[in-house]
Amino acid sequence: MTETSSPLAVPSHPMWSLFRYLRPHWRFFSWSCVSSIFNKVLDLMPPVLVGWVIDSVRREPPEWIANLLGTVDPWSLAVFLAVLGVVIFGFESLFEWAFQYGFMTLAQRVQHQLRMDAYNHLQTREIEFFENHRMGETMAMLNDDVNQIERFLNIGFNELLQLVVLFLFAGSVMLGVSWELAVVGLLPLPIVLWGSLLYQRLISPRYRRVREAVGTLSSRLENNIAGILVIKSFTAERFESGRVAEASQEYQQANFRAIKLSAVYVPLIRMAIAIGFGGVLLL
Repeated sequence: MTETSSPLAVPSHPMWSLFRYLRPHWRFFSWSCVSSIFNKVLDLMPPVLVGWVIDSVRREPPEWIANLLGTVDPWSLAVFLAVLGVVIFGFESLFEWAFQYGFMTLAQRVQHQLRMDAYNHLQTREIEFFENHRMGETMAMLNDDVNQIERFLNIGFNELLQLVVLFLFAGSVMLGVSWELAVVGLLPLPIVLWGSLLYQRLISPRYRRVREAVGTLSSRLENNIAGILVIKSFTAERFESGRVAEASQEYQQANFRAIKLSAVYVPLIRMAIAIGFGGVLLL
């Protein structure tokens, strides 16, 4: 952050800046990612397992199961598949605990280091910087923005990783069944990607306004609470209450504008996915 930059300035490559904080914990990060990948793969196994059960009932089990057991006896197949199901769900739960513990712990470590670096950097700024910027914006950066990083590492990054695994796993299964089925099923993907990029471009200014509004509101509340004795001395409670209400309404309206757009995103993307699913059914 340069001397002329705002405390709310966004780096040109924020993800690379984040990964700099992850680098000292790369072993922990790698372990969490691997656990998340295995968890998602095992989470997708029940439909495959159901298919094996159906084939076994028809006395046409997968070749690897028949070779492993040396028989196509329905009872033997049923026992094997039941045990396999228990093993799959058991390891799925184990890997779920592993990645949740890993990402949550990693998020706390990165959050602490990021907050300390931001605070230490603020202490190096000139007095003019604090005179030209509202304290509420700075507090929002140190609290809200850092907490957003924690939520991203706890939830967002893991969901993104598992989405990639889902795409690769589902694409591989569909390609194994029929390449025509895979092409039609993945046809909405460019629409989904384009829609996501467009949504990000449209929603970013709205959430930037939300951040500015929460900074203004935080400044107003902090100043009023710190100066409550002065406010009472001049019986200005009603006047200051009006100013807080104005800042709060501005924050509320900024959120409403963001909500209107974010509420439309998921239904539109779901419609694109439904089109692909309809194409699969037609085949």
